[in-house]
Amino acid sequence: MLKKLLIIAMSLSVILMLVVGVSCAPTGGQKVEAVQDTATTAAAETTAAAAETTAAAATEGTKKPVKIGVIQITLEHEYQVMLNRGFIDQAKAMGAEAIVQVNDMNPEKCVKVAEDLIAAGVDAIILAPADPASWKAVLELCKKAGIPLINDGSPQPIEEGMVPFIGTDSLGGGQEAGKFAANWINENLAGNAKVVGLTLPTFTDCVARNEGFNTALKANVTGTVDIIEQNGSGLREKGLEAMENILQGNPDVDVLFGCNDDSALGGMSAMQAAGLDVKTHLVIGVDGTLGAFNEIKNDTMFRCDIVQQPYLYAQMHMERAVYLARGEQTIDFYQSQGPVFLKTPVVTKENVDEWITKVSAIMPK
Repeated sequence: MLKKLLIIAMSLSVILMLVVGVSCAPTGGQKVEAVQDTATTAAAETTAAAAETTAAAATEGTKKPVKIGVIQITLEHEYQVMLNRGFIDQAKAMGAEAIVQVNDMNPEKCVKVAEDLIAAGVDAIILAPADPASWKAVLELCKKAGIPLINDGSPQPIEEGMVPFIGTDSLGGGQEAGKFAANWINENLAGNAKVVGLTLPTFTDCVARNEGFNTALKANVTGTVDIIEQNGSGLREKGLEAMENILQGNPDVDVLFGCNDDSALGGMSAMQAAGLDVKTHLVIGVDGTLGAFNEIKNDTMFRCDIVQQPYLYAQMHMERAVYLARGEQTIDFYQSQGPVFLKTPVVTKENVDEWITKVSAIMPK
């Protein structure tokens, strides 16, 4: 039985590479790049099909019932809803129970939720940490409990007892956004612009996105850019407040880059309320949500979105967690592979309809 399951696991890895294409990243992990923007749908279908095969094979013997704890930062964002859907769908396909909790980006709550999950007898935890310190604290709890900790949300240094990160190539995604912004500024504003970046300093992925954006923007713009950064907290209402404050002292802002879609959408609301001309202003977000796509489709300032693939890597995380919980794979094996970074498709007016169809198929009806 174990041999069959390992063959299936290896087959999934091969199929995933064929679907999305794997290459080595400079960080020592892997970069997984979508081929013709089909990775979200095709790889998700492949993962689900392989999981069903795994479940079917396991029925030949006694399938160990396992409980997997999942700690997300929130369930409010559309991105988080897609992520949660991936966890639950994959757990169900593999005959496991998923217990989902939220830390609300609060380090103390993050640790408390992990303690509660361990007390409830979970066999593994998938964690998007509130901050690096809470990650370390939960890792110590998991090691004491003898269960693996799987790194979701933002990449953390590889240590004993943890499974490396799978998720977005945030630096690369930020660079794609910066290139788009630079080209738009060159074509529409003669290469000169005042640019706002709404950040989330406690979340390493968001920091990487803003860094990538700033670097690529400066490298590709033909004139001069003045960059103003402020914490938008990754929330629409906070993004709105931050942008309102910025516009009071800088009414001549031209471009907004939000580290996620919610902060970009909130900031855009402030720009619209201030009466800024849609023709001469640009908004870019990161996530790949229907809210952002609809703004692009409706010809607003929101002209570009950098797409994450949460449904896909939630399934990949859950698959790893279940394999580990059932003793069908080892932490050492996953650590030998290193982190996996999914590259980020770029959505604009030209391909937004295609992506609305893809994401609508994932979101709960």
